[in-house]
Amino acid sequence: MHVMDYTPSREYLAHRYELDALPDFPLADEPFVHEWKIWLDNPNESPSDVKDILSDNATASWLEKTFAGKIPVIYTKSRTSFERVHSVLYPGGFEAGIPMSVNAFTIKTKHQALPGHRIILLNHSGYSALSGKELRMEEEMWLEQSMTLRLYHEICHYFSLRVLGGMRNHALDEIAADCLGQLAAFGVFRASLQRLFFGISHDAERGKILPGGRLSFYVKTLSDASVDMVVEETLSALSSLENYLSRNPDMTLEPNRPLLVTKLLTAGISGIRGL
Repeated sequence: MHVMDYTPSREYLAHRYELDALPDFPLADEPFVHEWKIWLDNPNESPSDVKDILSDNATASWLEKTFAGKIPVIYTKSRTSFERVHSVLYPGGFEAGIPMSVNAFTIKTKHQALPGHRIILLNHSGYSALSGKELRMEEEMWLEQSMTLRLYHEICHYFSLRVLGGMRNHALDEIAADCLGQLAAFGVFRASLQRLFFGISHDAERGKILPGGRLSFYVKTLSDASVDMVVEETLSALSSLENYLSRNPDMTLEPNRPLLVTKLLTAGISGIRGL
């Protein structure tokens, strides 16, 4: 038994957020939102780089209302536009190139004219690099659902930043964000669908992360033994979450989703197993 292999998994699985009490929703908008309202209404008044983004036919932009306050959203219609806009908002962020499986960000900009502005950047593509065929869905419909999944996934991260004080590239944060995305897109949460989104195989009860599977990005610092344990715990948490929501359907309703997301992020993966 290699005890050292399992220590990182215990530390990894211990990740959760703390919150004494939920605030009143919706939260007040952050100060930069006022500037974006002006710019979106009149792009000519925006900084030159932002003006180029807002006037580009390959992008769409709007202010999205969320429980955590409004936030600017930029939606690109091609991979080229996505990478270009990201490089404007966050220069130097991916010098080796953005992984093809990544098609969304909640960005705290590094642009000198946008100090501290938070922006959701989305790209037009299948969620988790999946095709409509893999979802048994017409491709056009799948792309529409992918936009909803991706938008509400990032809204969850913004919620976490504002309400819980942070966000991490971690399986826990991804479970909560994809849960919100599934509820927005489909009205229900399905563990089998989340397994597909995470790229976990179905060939064994414990499962393995398939090559290029999305979950691999969130456990890349762990040993192989620790990854196996995290996958096992994650699968158990997904099953428990689906069962919990089937027993408590009111928690899936939009007014209760801030409470649900908070419950998941403060429970941790092991805590979700006990729901």
